[in-house]
Amino acid sequence: MLARVTSYELEVRETDVGEIALGELAGELDLTNAEELERRLEEIAAGVSKVVLDLNGILFFDSAALHVLFRFARRLEAEGKAFGLVLPATSPVAKTLSIVSFDQVATIRPSLEEVLAGL
Repeated sequence: MLARVTSYELEVRETDVGEIALGELAGELDLTNAEELERRLEEIAAGVSKVVLDLNGILFFDSAALHVLFRFARRLEAEGKAFGLVLPATSPVAKTLSIVSFDQVATIRPSLEEVLAGL
């Protein structure tokens, strides 16, 4: 029996908004790709003062991916960097992030404009 391999996409957009990295995540985040996700997030955070991730395209994430996001948020905070998530309340993963109080480590708003205003 073959193991199911999950995939995700992380697209980094260039921005004229200053020292902000904008990333869009899509797909499924879990143990099979958590290590790669963490490495890529660290790459996009280098040399910027703010990181915003759009999670609208995430369909599922498990505890491994959640730990990656928490570690990333804490690392940014320790470095004095701001972190925000674009995530409407209707997103498939919004309830999970609410249950674990992720809003304590990142600014979470339904639109990019609202996230940027809150950072």
